[in-house]
Amino acid sequence: MSPPRVVFLWHLHQPEYRDPATGQPLLPWVRLHATRAYSDMAAALERHPRVKGVANWAPSLLLQLEACAAGATVDLDEQIAAKPVRDLTPAERAHVLRQCFSVDWELWVKPVPRYLELLNKRGLELKRVDLDAVQARFDEQELRDVQVHFLLAWMGFAARREEPFIADLIARERNYSEAEKLEVLAAQRRIAARVLPRWRALAERGQVEIACSPLYHPILPLLIDSDCARRAMPQAQLPPRFQHPEDAREQVRRGLDVAERIFGHRPVGMWPSEGSVSPEVVELLGECGVEWCATDQGILANSQVEGALPAQPHHAPVRAGKVSMLFRDRDLSDGVGFRYGRGEAAAGAGDLVARLSAGGPLVTLALDGENPWEHYPRSGEAFLDELYSRLEKPGAPESVLPRDELRQRPPAARIARLHSGSWIDANYRIWIGHAEDNAAWTLLGEARRALETFAGDREPALSALLVAEGSDWFWWYGDDFTTENAPEFDALFRRWVAAAWRHMKLPPPESLSRPIIPARKDKVHFAALVVQPRRLIQPVIDGHHLGYYEWAGAGLYRPPRQGVSMYRGEAPFAQLLWGFSRERFFFRLDPGGATELRGMVHVHLNARGREGTVSFRLEPGGAQAPATDERGRRCGLGQSGAIVEAALDLAALGLSPGDEIGFWVRVLRDDVEVDRLPRYGELTSAVPDQGFEPRNWQV
Repeated sequence: MSPPRVVFLWHLHQPEYRDPATGQPLLPWVRLHATRAYSDMAAALERHPRVKGVANWAPSLLLQLEACAAGATVDLDEQIAAKPVRDLTPAERAHVLRQCFSVDWELWVKPVPRYLELLNKRGLELKRVDLDAVQARFDEQELRDVQVHFLLAWMGFAARREEPFIADLIARERNYSEAEKLEVLAAQRRIAARVLPRWRALAERGQVEIACSPLYHPILPLLIDSDCARRAMPQAQLPPRFQHPEDAREQVRRGLDVAERIFGHRPVGMWPSEGSVSPEVVELLGECGVEWCATDQGILANSQVEGALPAQPHHAPVRAGKVSMLFRDRDLSDGVGFRYGRGEAAAGAGDLVARLSAGGPLVTLALDGENPWEHYPRSGEAFLDELYSRLEKPGAPESVLPRDELRQRPPAARIARLHSGSWIDANYRIWIGHAEDNAAWTLLGEARRALETFAGDREPALSALLVAEGSDWFWWYGDDFTTENAPEFDALFRRWVAAAWRHMKLPPPESLSRPIIPARKDKVHFAALVVQPRRLIQPVIDGHHLGYYEWAGAGLYRPPRQGVSMYRGEAPFAQLLWGFSRERFFFRLDPGGATELRGMVHVHLNARGREGTVSFRLEPGGAQAPATDERGRRCGLGQSGAIVEAALDLAALGLSPGDEIGFWVRVLRDDVEVDRLPRYGELTSAVPDQGFEPRNWQV
């Protein structure tokens, strides 16, 4: 009796982190994972040439790896790291202290005395730490050591072996120089540049099969028809129907194109994003030349099959139309992803091989190929070596490539009715049905419908919408998963949808300026300072601050500095002041740093159950500009100089004493939002009545 055969499918994936306006990645994970998992997984296979596996790439990751390796992009964190510590602004220093402990503390911080010392100085509970205050207590050497330790903690076992000076810096622990920090950053580039050639070489020698997901990792069944979610979720509250099978086809076709260009061969296999399948998806894959796909065993358990299957049905392939389907063993895959890293490597590898040996004719392990190794000692080196060494021994389970296995042993059974769902609960609840998910689908659908009637070049807008269709934005909406970077994911999604509107020569809807996530998900937001007006004011609208008393008693909104740099660089405006006279509503914006005062200011007002917008242009040289409402009626004036000031007539706005108003201010430059104050929701205030000043009188 021949030993069982096993497919190892490692899914390598990151969403599109690049800002559509600047091309700069807002998050550093492509660069950081390149120095650990993307290199280590290839290096482990190089040392065990008899072990085979599938590398399933998200094409969105491939494109960003190319750009990173070529030096064509520099993410915001790398940009800050490359600056001398003495030149960092307080906001950038605070960002370093927020971001540079984003590793598994048990493995990468606590065993390193210097790194742990610096973490304790910053504070362990970030929500209780005032980073603006704490950053001032770190001297330049301490802050530089924090930066270097973070970069070193992300170096995997291949990087530490292939870049000898990395091990020397790790051993020294302290007193790193600016030159050494720059050399570590340069090493990251060298390592990233080796990633794709390593995998290409493994594929060319027949040890690795390259597969891919659709281009920007969308949930294909929901692109084809979002209402298909009701097949597994009949009671779900769904957004307006999104039905664009042509987009699903483009995501598949373009993803295959990217993988073929980079690796030289067109993939015949695919892990549909999040293992999401439906009858329509499998038919589409077959039409696009995909010979096999993989999904979760829960899909098989909810499907109807004709033909014989082993005792564990998911331990055999099944035919669905033109496509052969593999089904991941959930328990074994999750063992590698979540359990074995907590124990001794030999015991974990031995347990896995024993369980594979007791499996059916073809066992499939499909899991994330990058995130687990952050939580394994030595980045998983010992576990992978133990596992692969055992698989090379006579009589051990044989690792195979699906393209070869399925051609030699075609499936004996076929799908009579395929269930529609994903690898999570065999449904799509993570990506649709929650109010936040549905809000995102609604915004996406509005832009996609506009594209249907656009008569110009559709490709730029379509390309932006393909990015916005990615699954990752929806993963972080809702209450299932949390991340410190929820504001960045939310902002990126809305910016890509807004970019599509601009490519159609149309103004993006104002709704795209409003975060979809609630304020509670943005921990930085709670550090904002809000003070209500306390007295009537009468400032001179000249674009200059004439002294304390001019705006004394005004309301104040001051966004937090800490963490802002990761979202969009230094906050363009440091604070917003507002207040009233008997006849006018005033507000003022104070620029932060070297903010360019150019573009349009929009004041959105909500009063008496209706909304309106008043706008004025930031004129070069500080000239006054008329403020007009959405119907073009003049209702005040604005002026920029050293600051931005505006006065709006209460009567022209239809406001009377005692009216409750809500408002927020947006600044746009070339139709791209530069800033929004407040970041969430609106500021509320009451138009002063006769009792306003007596109620707020202070000595």
